[in-house]
Amino acid sequence: MMQPIRHMIRSIFIILFVLLYNALAAQTNVTVQIFDAENDTPLEFVSVYCERSGGNTDANGKVNIVVNKEDYSIKCTYVGFQTFIAEGRKSELVNNSLVVKMSAVPNLLEEVSVVSGRYDRQLIREIASVEIIKPDLLRSNNLSSLEDLLDRIPGIQMIDGQANIRGGSGFAYGAGSRVLLTVNDVPAMQPDAGFPNWRDIPIENMAQVEVLKGAGSVLYGSTAMNGVINYRTAWATSKPETVVSTQFTGFLSPNDKAKKWWTSLPFESNTSIVHRQKFKKWDGVFGGNYFHADSYNQGNYEHQGRIFANIKFNIAPKLQVAINTLVNKGESDTFVYWRDGGDNAYRGDTTSYSPSKKLRFFIDPVLTYLGGSGGEHKLIGRYFSINNNVANDQSQKSNMKYLEYRYRHSLEKLNMEFTAGLVYTGTRIEAKLYGDTVYTSTNIAGYVSLDKTFFKKLTINAGARYEYNKLTSPEMVDGIAIPNGETSESKPVFKLGANFLLTRYSSIRASWGQGYRYPTVAEKFIKTTAGAIRVSPNPNLESETGYSAEIGIKQGLKIANWKGFVDVAFFRSDYDNMMEFVLQNISKGFQSFNIGDTRIQGYEIGIQGAGNIGNVTIRTLCGYTNIEPTYRNFSEIDTFKSTVTYNVLKYRMKHSFRGDIGLVYKGFEVGTYYQYNSKMEAIDKVFDLGIPGVHDFRASHDRGSNVIGFRVIIPIIVDKLTLGLNLNNALNEEYSTRPGLLEAPRNFSMRLDWKF
Repeated sequence: MMQPIRHMIRSIFIILFVLLYNALAAQTNVTVQIFDAENDTPLEFVSVYCERSGGNTDANGKVNIVVNKEDYSIKCTYVGFQTFIAEGRKSELVNNSLVVKMSAVPNLLEEVSVVSGRYDRQLIREIASVEIIKPDLLRSNNLSSLEDLLDRIPGIQMIDGQANIRGGSGFAYGAGSRVLLTVNDVPAMQPDAGFPNWRDIPIENMAQVEVLKGAGSVLYGSTAMNGVINYRTAWATSKPETVVSTQFTGFLSPNDKAKKWWTSLPFESNTSIVHRQKFKKWDGVFGGNYFHADSYNQGNYEHQGRIFANIKFNIAPKLQVAINTLVNKGESDTFVYWRDGGDNAYRGDTTSYSPSKKLRFFIDPVLTYLGGSGGEHKLIGRYFSINNNVANDQSQKSNMKYLEYRYRHSLEKLNMEFTAGLVYTGTRIEAKLYGDTVYTSTNIAGYVSLDKTFFKKLTINAGARYEYNKLTSPEMVDGIAIPNGETSESKPVFKLGANFLLTRYSSIRASWGQGYRYPTVAEKFIKTTAGAIRVSPNPNLESETGYSAEIGIKQGLKIANWKGFVDVAFFRSDYDNMMEFVLQNISKGFQSFNIGDTRIQGYEIGIQGAGNIGNVTIRTLCGYTNIEPTYRNFSEIDTFKSTVTYNVLKYRMKHSFRGDIGLVYKGFEVGTYYQYNSKMEAIDKVFDLGIPGVHDFRASHDRGSNVIGFRVIIPIIVDKLTLGLNLNNALNEEYSTRPGLLEAPRNFSMRLDWKF
């Protein structure tokens, strides 16, 4: 009996050995080395796949993969470069090695972003509305901050420093935001107020800006309820490069000469320097900026300097550490509202000025390990420290500690992308602004996202996040008891989306994503005054939830060598328990308050592209946005503190248009931009009646605002030295994006860019 069994076992082992031998014999280890086609620089961190094998290139552009079949097909993908597929027979390989040269993305049709899925994805395959903005728009328009750049993007309105995407936010009084700002994927919001400081962003080292329109809470957390702005910095190329830029802006007389208070020209100056260089295993980018502004608003000024360093070091072929750090120091003074809307519109109410001195510092360490078969482990950290020394008992010190572990895996054989992560955020806030005491907050979250492509046409995305928030405070605030001085809450959020590729450059998409926003310390506990405006804490403020849904179509366009997209999107966002600042009564003034359930729906039509028609390069970015911002359960109670009695949310413009076009010929560029905002239909009644001149100004400026500008760029030394001349607000439009504050009159700017 035992003998037949032994023979059977022996036969099985022989068969398994033969099969294994044949399988191993069929396998071949192949070394792939990838270079930049333009300058022959090795490209690191390129994703390389072949059947079930894969990996990422090291600092020398090399990766070892296993080829199982005689006929191979190797796919190479990298952000900013065209996907490359190498096909052939492995018997034809020399020394089992393959050299690949990848070319940069030539046009928008091939462009990729990482903001929506945290991996490289072509715009045509996005499941939600995403805009990609290149540095050309920044430089050609002589813009000095990310805030100014965002105001040129369709669907975005900047209201007193807050990014408002498709009407998702109104006037937030400097606290709370539904749009998250990240720098290289790291949250860059102020710890206490959840609000960005735009001059903390080294705009002089911009690679691109990616804007996600719609709920991003699953991947990015609480603040991303209405969208995400991801700023990506540039890195060194094969050749060392230094860029020096200097800019001057002068403000001319307003249309109504009686409003002019100045005898000498109000101006802004902005100077920056950036140096990029590779040092063997090191990549380094170093720079600085100094901004000086003596405003057209009397007494308003800003003097600010920053320095930064971005450093990468390749510890091992698949292990890299990066450190990004920035220091920003300055002083400023601003007023909250004007003296009146007449001759004193550019002069502040003397009681509403807020002089301040600020010191900000952050350091972002990032550790990246590239595993086998397309796996990527990333550990991201941030320490962010803020010291704002502000008059009128508004000073505050705060710091934030952020740590995220992220795992991403590309399952090429299954056409799947998997992303998961764990997040910790801890803040400590000490401020007179919040009652001269200490507050701490803790956020812990975990998320997962999966993309699956079927038949190379249909991509399905699903994701989930679970978030826990805890806030510690005094046990009594403004007469309201807080048991044990602690509040906490946890919530799950989900998302689902799909993209169907009709043709190579045509797709339809649909997405639905939940949002969740936990109140910031500022929203719950701020206590301050600014002239006649009083702001009181609301410890009972509750979090808001909701969802955003979108259906859209993206169609590629090609006219000669000009290539771009037309994009049409229909969207709807429902918010439960929306938080906004509301005038409660005379004694309390304004409070952040849960105003109830709201809905913002509408549509957006845009076109973006670049390329040559004949000998002229044409760059185009334009779009129209229409929104209907309303209460879902409308009653007169919702509007008794508003300037209107019908159903519309405050501080929104229903119609907006952004357009920019540039024509380039042999280095010379001429261009123009146009911005339109319809009238802000509803504001707080106290602003309308309590601040001098607001009611009359709004009555006489009821057709919205039309702002147009022109530019000329002159190449003094081709590819080395350029001069940019801009005329902004050429028609000298008198307009306001929030009550009691006028925007800039007609102004001109000059900019020199020197590259060496």
